[in-house]
Amino acid sequence: MAWRLSMQPPQYDNIIPAASFAGVGVQIAPVRPYLRRWVQCLWVAYDTNRNETFHHEKLYPDAGSSLTFEISPHGAQVAFFYHASVCTQRWDLHKRYISVRLRAGAGAALFGIRVESTGNQKLSIPMTSALARLLSQLPEASAAVQLRLIEGWLEGVCKHAGNVHDKWSKLLTTAFTSLIPPQQLAAQQGMSRRTLERQLRNRFGFSPNQLYGFAQLRHARTQLITTQAELSDIALRCGFYDQAHFTNSFHERALETPGQYRTRKLSQISN
Repeated sequence: MAWRLSMQPPQYDNIIPAASFAGVGVQIAPVRPYLRRWVQCLWVAYDTNRNETFHHEKLYPDAGSSLTFEISPHGAQVAFFYHASVCTQRWDLHKRYISVRLRAGAGAALFGIRVESTGNQKLSIPMTSALARLLSQLPEASAAVQLRLIEGWLEGVCKHAGNVHDKWSKLLTTAFTSLIPPQQLAAQQGMSRRTLERQLRNRFGFSPNQLYGFAQLRHARTQLITTQAELSDIALRCGFYDQAHFTNSFHERALETPGQYRTRKLSQISN
């Protein structure tokens, strides 16, 4: 399956592919049905003949997390990455990366990893005999086989996870896709704002306000690169008071203004 730029492919919900990835051999792989409750998408960075040694990409928080395998002929390693704020990731183009984009809370449900909402974190996942065997098999395998091995290992992990995650996963999906403010979300779930705050922090490591902020940022980014709407209109669609509030909040979260983001992303797409 060749990677094609698409702002919101239906099978990759809540994912906005990085346009600049198209030039470095990145492909998005379909997610097996059994994994979809835990996984948003998988992407594979294939070997490239480009002259660059490293590629830098800006990553935006959306309540999810990533499990990224870094593979070279000399070995393989894996890291869990959660970010609560915008950051830049550097990729070594001489290595192959396979990244599993996890849904919110999947890290805790599958691996017992608890994140803090105060900053970006790169963590190790618990080493098991199955994971050690997987890492030993990856270096000598082709990209397609590597992907199948990782998916098979993931399915094994998911079979041991409970179902309690489902209720909260559906709540997060509703909040994220419908842009529901925290107070309204709590009322819809028949709980107090304080209870919702406690549950989200305990289960996912972030607050209702952060969740709403993640959703606003994602909706705004999509609007900026898929429509020609005025900033004032996008501001209202995404739950901001006015354009000034939108500009200030977007800059605080994305480290650039909405206009700068739109110009940069459309330039990447057109080129």
